[in-house]
Amino acid sequence: MIILVLKALGAGIACAMCSIRFNGRGKDIVVAGFIGFMAALGMGFFEGLYTRAFVSGLIYSILSEIFARIEKKPVAVYLPAVLVPFVPGKLTFYMMGEFVHGDRLAAMDRLSEIMCVCGLIALAILLTQTTLRFLSKMIHRPEEDPFL
Repeated sequence: MIILVLKALGAGIACAMCSIRFNGRGKDIVVAGFIGFMAALGMGFFEGLYTRAFVSGLIYSILSEIFARIEKKPVAVYLPAVLVPFVPGKLTFYMMGEFVHGDRLAAMDRLSEIMCVCGLIALAILLTQTTLRFLSKMIHRPEEDPFL
Protein backbone atom coordinates (compact mmCIF):
# COMPACT_ATOMS: atom_id res chain seq x y z
CA MET A 1 0.00 0.00 0.00
CA ILE A 2 2.88 2.35 0.77
CA ILE A 3 4.42 1.61 -2.63
CA LEU A 4 1.09 2.44 -4.29
CA VAL A 5 0.90 5.79 -2.49
CA LEU A 6 4.52 6.58 -3.35
CA LYS A 7 3.91 5.82 -7.03
CA ALA A 8 0.78 7.98 -6.95
CA LEU A 9 2.75 10.77 -5.29
CA GLY A 10 5.35 10.53 -8.05
CA ALA A 11 2.61 10.75 -10.68
CA GLY A 12 1.17 13.78 -8.91
CA ILE A 13 4.55 15.50 -8.95
CA ALA A 14 4.98 14.64 -12.64
CA CYS A 15 1.56 16.10 -13.43
CA ALA A 16 2.36 19.26 -11.50
CA MET A 17 5.61 19.62 -13.44
CA CYS A 18 3.77 19.10 -16.73
CA SER A 19 1.34 21.78 -15.65
CA ILE A 20 4.27 24.14 -15.23
CA ARG A 21 5.47 23.13 -18.70
CA PHE A 22 2.02 23.95 -20.10
CA ASN A 23 2.14 27.40 -18.43
CA GLY A 24 0.02 26.52 -15.41
CA ARG A 25 -0.25 29.30 -12.86
CA GLY A 26 -0.65 29.23 -9.07
CA LYS A 27 -3.43 26.95 -7.93
CA ASP A 28 -3.61 25.20 -11.33
CA ILE A 29 -0.30 23.48 -10.64
CA VAL A 30 -1.50 22.07 -7.33
CA VAL A 31 -4.82 20.99 -8.82
CA ALA A 32 -3.09 19.21 -11.72
CA GLY A 33 -0.85 17.42 -9.22
CA PHE A 34 -3.86 16.36 -7.16
CA ILE A 35 -5.67 15.06 -10.24
CA GLY A 36 -2.60 13.07 -11.29
CA PHE A 37 -2.22 11.69 -7.76
CA MET A 38 -5.84 10.53 -7.67
CA ALA A 39 -5.65 8.99 -11.16
CA ALA A 40 -2.51 7.05 -10.29
CA LEU A 41 -3.95 5.98 -6.95
CA GLY A 42 -7.16 4.78 -8.61
CA MET A 43 -5.41 2.82 -11.32
CA GLY A 44 -3.13 1.19 -8.76
CA PHE A 45 -6.00 -0.99 -7.57
CA PHE A 46 -6.31 -2.75 -10.94
CA GLU A 47 -4.05 -5.32 -12.59
CA GLY A 48 -4.51 -5.34 -16.38
CA LEU A 49 -2.76 -2.76 -18.56
CA TYR A 50 -5.90 -1.86 -20.47
CA THR A 51 -8.09 -1.69 -17.37
CA ARG A 52 -5.57 0.57 -15.69
CA ALA A 53 -5.46 2.88 -18.72
CA PHE A 54 -9.25 3.13 -18.89
CA VAL A 55 -9.66 3.72 -15.15
CA SER A 56 -6.96 6.38 -15.03
CA GLY A 57 -8.51 8.08 -18.06
CA LEU A 58 -11.91 8.12 -16.40
CA ILE A 59 -10.57 9.45 -13.12
CA TYR A 60 -8.51 12.28 -14.52
CA SER A 61 -11.07 13.33 -17.10
CA ILE A 62 -13.84 13.45 -14.47
CA LEU A 63 -11.66 15.32 -11.99
CA SER A 64 -10.46 17.70 -14.69
CA GLU A 65 -14.06 18.52 -15.58
CA ILE A 66 -14.99 19.02 -11.94
CA PHE A 67 -12.04 21.27 -11.12
CA ALA A 68 -12.46 23.22 -14.35
CA ARG A 69 -16.01 24.05 -13.32
CA ILE A 70 -15.02 24.88 -9.75
CA GLU A 71 -12.19 27.19 -10.87
CA LYS A 72 -14.24 28.53 -13.84
CA LYS A 73 -11.49 27.68 -16.31
CA PRO A 74 -11.43 25.60 -19.47
CA VAL A 75 -10.76 21.88 -19.14
CA ALA A 76 -7.70 22.36 -21.35
CA VAL A 77 -5.91 23.89 -18.36
CA TYR A 78 -5.86 20.54 -16.54
CA LEU A 79 -6.42 17.75 -19.07
CA PRO A 80 -3.22 17.99 -21.17
CA ALA A 81 -1.00 18.48 -18.13
CA VAL A 82 -2.41 15.36 -16.50
CA LEU A 83 -2.58 13.35 -19.72
CA VAL A 84 1.12 13.53 -20.56
CA PRO A 85 2.45 11.37 -17.67
CA PHE A 86 -0.13 8.65 -18.36
CA VAL A 87 0.75 8.11 -22.02
CA PRO A 88 2.65 4.80 -22.46
CA GLY A 89 6.20 6.07 -22.90
CA LYS A 90 7.88 2.88 -21.71
CA LEU A 91 6.08 0.82 -24.36
CA THR A 92 7.07 3.35 -27.01
CA PHE A 93 10.70 3.16 -25.90
CA TYR A 94 10.65 -0.63 -26.14
CA MET A 95 8.95 -0.47 -29.54
CA MET A 96 11.65 1.81 -30.92
CA GLY A 97 14.33 -0.50 -29.56
CA GLU A 98 12.71 -3.45 -31.31
CA PHE A 99 12.53 -1.49 -34.56
CA VAL A 100 16.22 -0.59 -34.30
CA HIS A 101 17.21 -4.20 -33.65
CA GLY A 102 15.20 -5.35 -36.67
CA ASP A 103 12.49 -7.28 -34.81
CA ARG A 104 9.61 -5.80 -36.78
CA LEU A 105 7.02 -8.33 -35.64
CA ALA A 106 7.62 -7.58 -31.96
CA ALA A 107 7.66 -3.85 -32.71
CA MET A 108 4.29 -4.07 -34.45
CA ASP A 109 2.94 -6.06 -31.52
CA ARG A 110 4.16 -3.32 -29.18
CA LEU A 111 2.59 -0.69 -31.46
CA SER A 112 -0.78 -2.43 -31.22
CA GLU A 113 -0.49 -2.36 -27.41
CA ILE A 114 0.31 1.36 -27.51
CA MET A 115 -2.65 2.06 -29.77
CA CYS A 116 -4.99 0.10 -27.49
CA VAL A 117 -3.83 1.97 -24.38
CA CYS A 118 -4.11 5.36 -26.09
CA GLY A 119 -7.50 4.41 -27.51
CA LEU A 120 -8.81 3.45 -24.08
CA ILE A 121 -7.59 6.74 -22.61
CA ALA A 122 -9.29 8.63 -25.44
CA LEU A 123 -12.47 6.57 -24.97
CA ALA A 124 -12.56 7.41 -21.27
CA ILE A 125 -12.20 11.13 -22.02
CA LEU A 126 -14.85 10.93 -24.73
CA LEU A 127 -17.30 9.09 -22.46
CA THR A 128 -16.80 11.62 -19.67
CA GLN A 129 -17.29 14.65 -21.88
CA THR A 130 -20.30 13.16 -23.66
CA THR A 131 -21.97 12.20 -20.38
CA LEU A 132 -21.38 15.61 -18.84
CA ARG A 133 -22.67 17.40 -21.94
CA PHE A 134 -25.79 15.21 -21.92
CA LEU A 135 -26.38 15.83 -18.21
CA SER A 136 -25.84 19.59 -18.51
CA LYS A 137 -28.36 19.75 -21.35
CA MET A 138 -30.87 17.82 -19.25
CA ILE A 139 -30.35 20.13 -16.28
CA HIS A 140 -30.48 23.39 -18.21
CA ARG A 141 -33.38 22.44 -20.50
CA PRO A 142 -35.52 19.81 -18.77
CA GLU A 143 -38.69 20.70 -20.69
CA GLU A 144 -37.17 19.66 -24.01
CA ASP A 145 -36.43 16.15 -25.20
CA PRO A 146 -32.81 15.41 -24.11
CA PHE A 147 -32.21 13.15 -27.11
CA LEU A 148 -32.56 15.95 -29.67
